[in-house]
Amino acid sequence: MLEWLVTNTVIEWKDSDAGPLDKGLIERILWVDPQHEKVITIALEDEKALPQVRTIEEYVKSTREKQHRIIEYLASPNLFIEETSIPEKHKEIRDTAWGIIASMVEQEPDVFNPKLRGVMVSEAVNKYQVHKSTIYRYLRRYWQAGKIINALLPYYNNSGGAGTERKGGEVKRGRPKKFSDEKTGVNITEDIKQSFRSGIRLFYNTKEKAPLRRAYQKTIESFFNNGFQNNGGARIPILPHKDQLPTFGQFRYWFQKEFDLEETLKKRQGKRNYELKHRPILGSSTIESFGPGTRFQIDATVADIYLVSQYNREWIIGRPIIYVVIDVFSRYICGLYVGLEGPSWLGAMLALANTASDKVSYCADYGIEIEPDEWVCSHLPQKLTADRGELEGTMPNNLINTLGVDVETEPPYRADWKGIVEQQFRLLNHRTIKWIPGAVTARNRERGERDYRLDAKLTLQEFTQIIIRTILYHNNKHYMEWYDRNEFLIADDIPAIPRDLWNWGIKNRTGRLKKQPEDIVKLNLMYKGNASVTKAGIIFKGMAYTCDIAIKEQWFATARAKGSWPIKVAYDPRTTNAIYIWLDEGRKFEICHLFEREERYFNKRFEEVEDLLEIEKQGKKEKSNETMRAKIELDAYVNSIVQEATKKTNEVVQQSDLSNLQRTKNIRGNRKFEKEQNRQEEALALGASIKKQDEFKSDKVVPINKSTTKTESGYVPPAEKISRLRSILDPIDGDEDE
Repeated sequence: MLEWLVTNTVIEWKDSDAGPLDKGLIERILWVDPQHEKVITIALEDEKALPQVRTIEEYVKSTREKQHRIIEYLASPNLFIEETSIPEKHKEIRDTAWGIIASMVEQEPDVFNPKLRGVMVSEAVNKYQVHKSTIYRYLRRYWQAGKIINALLPYYNNSGGAGTERKGGEVKRGRPKKFSDEKTGVNITEDIKQSFRSGIRLFYNTKEKAPLRRAYQKTIESFFNNGFQNNGGARIPILPHKDQLPTFGQFRYWFQKEFDLEETLKKRQGKRNYELKHRPILGSSTIESFGPGTRFQIDATVADIYLVSQYNREWIIGRPIIYVVIDVFSRYICGLYVGLEGPSWLGAMLALANTASDKVSYCADYGIEIEPDEWVCSHLPQKLTADRGELEGTMPNNLINTLGVDVETEPPYRADWKGIVEQQFRLLNHRTIKWIPGAVTARNRERGERDYRLDAKLTLQEFTQIIIRTILYHNNKHYMEWYDRNEFLIADDIPAIPRDLWNWGIKNRTGRLKKQPEDIVKLNLMYKGNASVTKAGIIFKGMAYTCDIAIKEQWFATARAKGSWPIKVAYDPRTTNAIYIWLDEGRKFEICHLFEREERYFNKRFEEVEDLLEIEKQGKKEKSNETMRAKIELDAYVNSIVQEATKKTNEVVQQSDLSNLQRTKNIRGNRKFEKEQNRQEEALALGASIKKQDEFKSDKVVPINKSTTKTESGYVPPAEKISRLRSILDPIDGDEDE
C-alpha cells in the first residue's frame, strides 16, 4: 500500500520530455477506492478539468521509476481568509453555491461517474434554475481546492481597484437616473461616511431593533439638517434639497460594506439570544465512523499527579493538563498536548496543531527517537467532536471554512458522547500515572499520613516523555479486547491494535483524512487581532514590531507621511516575541519581531504585558496629582522670591538719582565688580583658612571710582590695562546690551 495516497495529496507528474524536476501535470487526489484498485484525481491547472480515474498500478510503477513527486499546492486565493473579513454578500454567494452542489459532492464515488454526475447536474438545473456550466464550475473549483467550501467565494480580486475606493469629484458617480434631467445626488465623502457610521451606531445597533430605513431617517435628521424651526412648539429640522442629501441606497450600501453582521445581531438581539438563535450550527452529534479520519475526538483532563518546576525542584507547580486527539475508527491517538494551558481554546489549539505536525520531530524535541511508521498521523479529520467550552464561539470558524474540518460540539453534561477519548484518560491513569510519585490518591488522606503532593518528583518535560512513551505503546502494541471488529476485519485477520486498524483503514477505507501545510494549520488555529502600522512600527497591544516586508516596502516611512492603517495579525498569547501578518489572503505569512528597544517585553505573555501597561497607566494617574501639587508649590516659592526682590529693587531705584541711561551705561563695570566680590565668596577653602577669610570680610561695601585709577595726565597703570584687556577678551565679562 502507498501510504501517501490520501485525500488532498497533490502530485506533480514529470513531463515525458522533461527532466526529473521540471514541471508537468499537477493533479489532486479526490478519492481512493477502498478495494485499493483505483484513484480519482483532478487536474489543477486546467480550467475545464473533470475527475478522472487512475489505477493504483500506475502509482506503483511511477514510484519505482520516479515519474512523480508530492508537492504543496494552494489553488484558490480564497481558501485561507479569516471568516470575519469576508463581506456578507460574498458569504451569500458562497452559501448559495454550496447549497447547489452539497448533495452531489456527498455522493462519493457516484458523483465521479460521468453518467451519474450528468443526471445529478440535470436535476440541480431544474431545481435551482441555474445553467449546467455554472454547476460544473462550482464542482470544479470545490474539487481543485481540496474540497473546501471557501473555494466557492467569488473571485473579485482582479476586478477593478482591489481594496481602493473611488475619490469623489464634481461629477456624480454611479448610474444616472433614467427618466430625469435633474441633478443626480451627492458623492459620498469621508464626512458623510462618518455620519453614516454614527447613525448606524446610534439608531440601528440598538435593542430597539429599528428598521434600517428608520435609522436612515434619524441619521438625516440628526446629521444633515441646516438648523431647526419652531412650529407650534415642535422643533422641526430644516433639511436641504433632496439632491444635496445622500440617498437610502447609498446609506444601505455603506452599511453593508463596513458593518459586521455578527456584531449588529449581537447589539440588536443581545449576546445570549444571538448565541441561541443566530449562531451558525457547526455540526451534528452522531458518532459513526467509516474509516480513519472520518471523525476525531478531542478532550482534556487534569492529570492526577503533582509536578515540580524544572527551574527549581523544590517548587511544586500543581497538576498538568493533558489534551488527546483520537481517531474514532481505529482508536489511534493522533494528537497530544501536555502542559499547563487549559482546558481552553489555547490548549485545544496546541493539540490540534500537534495533530497536523510531524511526530518524528515532535518526539525528538523530548529526546525520543522514533521511526516514521511508529506514529504516522499528521493529518486533519473530516469531522472533529469536542466539548462546547473549547470550541464554542468564533475561534473554530477557520477550522470549518478554511481547513475544511466539520466541528461538532456536544451538549453539556454529556461526556458519554465522547466516550472513546474519555476512556483514554482512564487508560492513561491506570497504565502509568497512578504509579508515579506525586500521583493523587483515590481515598482521603488520614490523620498523620504523608501528603502525597510532597512526593512530586517529575518536571513537566519528564512527565511529557512518559505520556509520549505511553501513547507509542497504545498505538503500536495495545490489544483492545473490547473492540468490536466488523466482518471485514475478522476476514482479513486484523488484530484490534490501533496501528493495525489504522493501516487497514487507510488501505481499505481511505479518503477521509485531510492534509494541509503545517504552518498554514498553525496560522489558522492562532488567535487573531488587529495591529496598526505607524511611523514607530507595527503596534500591537502597546508593543512595537518590525518585519522584513515592512522595511523593504517602507511601511513606516509611508505611515509617517500618510498616516497609520490597520492590519490583521495572528499570535500565540503565550509569547510576545513574534506575531504573524496574513499576506496574500492567508496563503502566506510574515513573521514580525519586537524592536530591540522593546527589550522589557521579551519572553513575556501578552497578559503580563497588558497588566504591566495597565499598572504603568495607573501609576501615571497617581503621580500626575502629586506632580501637579509639587508644581503649585514651586510656583508659590518662585512668586514669593520674585515679589520680595521686586519690592527691594523698586525701593532702591525710587530713591536713586541715576537716570535709566546711567543705569544701563556701566553694566560691564558693574558686572566686573560683582564678579570680583563673588570670587572672594566662592573661592574654595579648606580647614582653618575659611575662618581667616571670615575675619577679613567687611559688611560694608566700598564702591570703586574708575576715575581714581587715572592720573590727571591720563596715565593708566599697567595693572589696570591688563585688567581691562582681560575683561575684553573674557566672553563672560561681555555685555550684549552695550
